[in-house]
Amino acid sequence: MTMNTNQTGKPFYPVSAFRNKLFLYIITTFIIVTGAIVTLGGIIIFFVSLDDDPSDDFGKWLAEYSQDLISLYLIISVIIMLFTAILVVYYVRNIEYTIEDTEVIVKKGLINKTIKHVPFRTITNVSSRYGIYDRILGIGTCEIETAGKSGQQTGPEEKIEGIRNFSEVRDVVLTELRRFRGQYATTTELEQPSQYEESMGDFILQKELLDELREIKEILSKKSQNNR
Repeated sequence: MTMNTNQTGKPFYPVSAFRNKLFLYIITTFIIVTGAIVTLGGIIIFFVSLDDDPSDDFGKWLAEYSQDLISLYLIISVIIMLFTAILVVYYVRNIEYTIEDTEVIVKKGLINKTIKHVPFRTITNVSSRYGIYDRILGIGTCEIETAGKSGQQTGPEEKIEGIRNFSEVRDVVLTELRRFRGQYATTTELEQPSQYEESMGDFILQKELLDELREIKEILSKKSQNNR
């Protein structure tokens, strides 16, 4: 997928490498969990083997069925991994991104499909990110932060992930953002004048009016004296 500034308004999608990245996440999780279980199981078996108590039924059962337990775990894990991999394929196929003139639209979901609209007027920061798997697969993520996100949310409001030219997409979003807000606008909304500033403005205006009234009074007083 190649995108430039004249392609705004056209939907684009994650590349297949994003699907492979999610596969790597699944495999990595399986390896970590398996390693933790095998390590814990080995420790338990080691301490059980130190106990020479012939009435220790648990130690006997564990020693007798340890191979069967490992086989059962591997079978269940493979089934879960295959099922998750199928979900990943359909999940990636249902992702769609669109950069409009006034907002960014992100469509996601399998069963419950969501359409997220991120208006440019709420965007406070646009950045790009790519981790280890991203660098291996040649993809990255464009992250969009807004001022109106939930206080409990620590990450970005929305992400355009699984794309190869993520830096270019980031630049497109920034270009449209600057075009929407004006050439000299910053990435934040213009602040409204505070109540203190408004009251100070009223005070200065009233003072100027009083000064002018005093000047008029003095002029009229001088003319009155001259007429006498």
